[in-house]
Amino acid sequence: MGLFDKTTELVGRGALLGWLRHSLVASNLANAETPGFVPKDIDFAAELRKWIDGFRLLKTHPLHFGQGGFELVTLIERKGVANPDGNYVNLEEEVVKLSESYLNYLSLLRILQKKLDQLKYAIQEGGR
Repeated sequence: MGLFDKTTELVGRGALLGWLRHSLVASNLANAETPGFVPKDIDFAAELRKWIDGFRLLKTHPLHFGQGGFELVTLIERKGVANPDGNYVNLEEEVVKLSESYLNYLSLLRILQKKLDQLKYAIQEGGR
């Protein structure tokens, strides 16, 4: 068994997915004036579920792929009503998504910090 329990790994993965989503939404906002730009996003819940379902896979050989990267994350292109220049970014919608993703990410980081504080406490108290 590793140093971290499954809950800690799940929260850590959620924080990484949250960071990725936040970065995508920030990129969408940065490209609000780019002609023909199509905003991108991820389905946070679906991606986390995909990782949970694959959690039982074990790496039994050094040449097997690990679970750490985002190479299998599915990006979604969000097309709605295009602006006259062919850009699909809706500023109001993106600002709401940015705030939502930030709060989600921050919450997951706080949970992860509490889990790490518990581990730190156990290590410090074990030495007395």
